[in-house]
Amino acid sequence: MRLLPASIRSLVFFLLSIVSISFSLHVLAENKTLDRINQSGEIVIGMSGEQPPFNFMVRNAETIGFDVDIAMKLGQALDKNVRISHMPFGELQDALKSGKVDIIMSGFSITQERSNRFNFVGPYALTGKSIVTTKETLKRIKQTTGFNHQDIRLLALQNSTSMTLAETRLEKASLKPVAHYEDALLAILAGEADALVADLTICELLIIRDVNSSLATLKKPLAIEEIGIAINKNEAQLETQLRESLHQLASTGELKKIHSKWFDDPGWLALLP
Repeated sequence: MRLLPASIRSLVFFLLSIVSISFSLHVLAENKTLDRINQSGEIVIGMSGEQPPFNFMVRNAETIGFDVDIAMKLGQALDKNVRISHMPFGELQDALKSGKVDIIMSGFSITQERSNRFNFVGPYALTGKSIVTTKETLKRIKQTTGFNHQDIRLLALQNSTSMTLAETRLEKASLKPVAHYEDALLAILAGEADALVADLTICELLIIRDVNSSLATLKKPLAIEEIGIAINKNEAQLETQLRESLHQLASTGELKKIHSKWFDDPGWLALLP
């Protein structure tokens, strides 16, 4: 079995020096989410279940991954059960805002736009952005128009930072949102789209699993992003507890151990459906 590419292992890593124990006091903090968690005895975490190795479902419908392991450790630290709520990535933000989930942990990048809506705990990892397409299409586009051209048809996960990146960096190309990566892959292979803009981990994994060796990606990432835990605003107590717990995972070496399990050991690839 192939090892995960060095680009994944070097770009996605634990951030002990960045996981801070600094806390902010919010005068208008409401703590509604924490009250709900304490009443129910469980913390509901929103995940797409389609972002290996961050989170993905295996053949028995169990969800596993880097995010899942960290979530379980945080649940233990808070002395709460963990319930994972699956939904398309594009629905996660509305679910958090409406209280359907308590937090988002789903390879969720920290951006200014998202920080205007939510608070973030972390970052606890880094990831990159890239493009996956067919080898034939990559060669053609590189030799002719480039990806930032009106004739190029791009896809990206709905409400993702990949979509935002495409809109700003590849604004001349046409862009269509998709709900699932599998939809994008089928469209590319059928010639209905030229390329998918996605997390580097997704691009590399699609190539690893490509039995026909027809897919390709860029040699250098388009961008680097920080991954964090999103919570609603005015939740100072929950934010403090999550920061303390995440810092504890980092300072004891547990975060590094979990990272190594998912980004240095390729054994989990055999679990993919």
